[in-house]
Amino acid sequence: GIMNVDKTKVIGNYTIYKKNMNRHNTLFGGYILFWLDEIMGMTARKYSELFFVTASIDTYQFIDKVCENEFLKIKSYVSSVGKKSIEIFAEVTAYNGETRHERLVGTAFSTFSLRKDQVLKHKLEEIEYNTEIEKFVHFSHEERKNYKITNREFSKEYLKKYNQYYGA
Repeated sequence: GIMNVDKTKVIGNYTIYKKNMNRHNTLFGGYILFWLDEIMGMTARKYSELFFVTASIDTYQFIDKVCENEFLKIKSYVSSVGKKSIEIFAEVTAYNGETRHERLVGTAFSTFSLRKDQVLKHKLEEIEYNTEIEKFVHFSHEERKNYKITNREFSKEYLKKYNQYYGA
């Protein structure tokens, strides 16, 4: 079957407090990775009743810093489906209440594999994408996998598309 990408989406919002800061007085990156794994794990659970485990956080690209009093939003969805694994993409943004502006601060990809005791009775469900930006993420999978594009290059291209799409 085919599932619409929206059915796999999970969004998490996090308030940034003093206790989350590093010595540069910006958000400590470890919090982002912790929250990413949590949100992406929920995405895997929305995608299927089968048990998936985090195989790898393939990349996290830091695009911009996050400051205190901003809030962090992590939006994730299934970006590619394999035989026994799925790739999950996350867009990480920061919202500043004073400027009322949201900006892209990071992108991430993780791979979730079927737990070893899971029996696959049929092929994993394919995903149908709605927007140009979702299609860009999906179709970049092969290029990233075959090292035709680096994660940094992907991130720069995504930032351009994000700014066009959301008019930043």
